[in-house]
Amino acid sequence: MGKKTNKGLGGMLQLFLSIMFTLVFFLAGHVICYASTVAIQWDPSTDSELAGYKVYYQTDAPTQPFQGTGATQGSAPIDTLKQTTATISGLDPNHAYYFAVTAYNASGVESSYSNIVSVPELVSPTTSISFPSNNAMVSGTVSVAASASDNVGVTKVEFYVNGVLQTSDSASPYVFSWNTSLVTSGSYTLMTKAYDTAGNAGQSSNVVVTVVNDTTAPTVSLTAPANGVTLGGTTAITASASDNVGVSKVEFYANGVLLFAGNVAPYSYNWDTTSVANGSYTLLASAYDAVGNVGQTSNVVTVNNVVPDLTAPTMSAFSMPSTAT
Repeated sequence: MGKKTNKGLGGMLQLFLSIMFTLVFFLAGHVICYASTVAIQWDPSTDSELAGYKVYYQTDAPTQPFQGTGATQGSAPIDTLKQTTATISGLDPNHAYYFAVTAYNASGVESSYSNIVSVPELVSPTTSISFPSNNAMVSGTVSVAASASDNVGVTKVEFYVNGVLQTSDSASPYVFSWNTSLVTSGSYTLMTKAYDTAGNAGQSSNVVVTVVNDTTAPTVSLTAPANGVTLGGTTAITASASDNVGVSKVEFYANGVLLFAGNVAPYSYNWDTTSVANGSYTLLASAYDAVGNVGQTSNVVTVNNVVPDLTAPTMSAFSMPSTAT
């Protein structure tokens, strides 16, 4: 219902409203529950006919008349009598709120709204780092990826390394290209912050990674069979490998065909040469480290297995000697 107005309530039209608000968090299990309380105050009216004040509130839009519901003190308007302060509690921090105050006299004649003040929604965005994983080893340029969500909308995501802001991204997917070659090897802490339109900020959990600026390839040598030997039957292929940081795996190839892959020394494989044709073979050993550097070595051997003759002789003609009787 519209408010009664009267030009005689001129003093009542000069209300000035100010606001302060608090946000209280309660945590139970894995569910976060919010409760918010807004305290407002206004300049008193000097009109001699003043009988009291009414507080109006509404969520999400300043469209008048305000018809808010849900507050502990009741639906709008809330009568404060002649008090020039009011505390409105039980509000939902998922929503923005708009407030205004009117004054009324004993006849029920009510002034227009005071200035309108607003409280933004108070729910912070959530954000997390999806890559790299915690305790990962990284090198080169790393695409640090994050996700973020909010009940209203995410405006930007900031990326931090060891607490120092590196960059921000305003659109999903949220990605930061981190050139780790510009930093020294060691442990680094990654973190993101997400912001919404109301300025609320949420922070991710920390992700700790180890930067390994390693450009040195492992060294590897084939210890058997020796280069140039001729072999047959089952032959052991063995290799040794080392790296300035660590060897992650060793592979054996014969003429480009993978025979073996292992990550535990000693590196050895029993090669059944009877499964391949006789001839020349290049045996290649490849050693890898954790960041993908690779070292290689090769030996050339000859496979020569005795092939049993399983073909029966053939006879093309037979004749009796002339002396035969």
